[in-house]
Amino acid sequence: MPARLFVYGALLVVVLAPCLALVGCSSSSPPANTPAKPMAEKATAGGHDHDHGHDHDEHDRPESFAAGVAQLQATVAAVKDHLAVGATDAADDAVHTLGHLIEDVQGLLSKEKLGEEAKAAASKALDELFECFDKLDTAIHAPEGKSQPPAEVHASLTERIDAAIKSLQGTLAP
Repeated sequence: MPARLFVYGALLVVVLAPCLALVGCSSSSPPANTPAKPMAEKATAGGHDHDHGHDHDEHDRPESFAAGVAQLQATVAAVKDHLAVGATDAADDAVHTLGHLIEDVQGLLSKEKLGEEAKAAASKALDELFECFDKLDTAIHAPEGKSQPPAEVHASLTERIDAAIKSLQGTLAP
């Protein structure tokens, strides 16, 4: 009988431990004193954004480099639109999606049949987008009064973002 209890107890631990881990990861808001993670940490391969309950698989993954560039362009526009109307939470979700899209497009770039110069330009543009949106993500998550408002940060980065998107578009076949 005690052996049977041990087996049942062990099975219970094996079954419940993953469930408890999943419940612990689905929190929709961080603990009060937890600083926000920069986009760079959120968008790492295999990483998860616990602040929003998102998983890397929640966005539509592009099937080609060109489709990825189009998705990046649309998501960049969505961030701008959300910030223009003061929808910071929606902008934050779009910024998070951008981190994953940039990662996806970087993976697709390595498979793209482009010259080394074009690949280097595209890679540099993707890095530039990541850096810009990481700064915006930091502003979105900064405690009130500790950073410029996200819309102002975005406005200060617009030229860099537009140049990076234009550079990516320039690597696409006509």
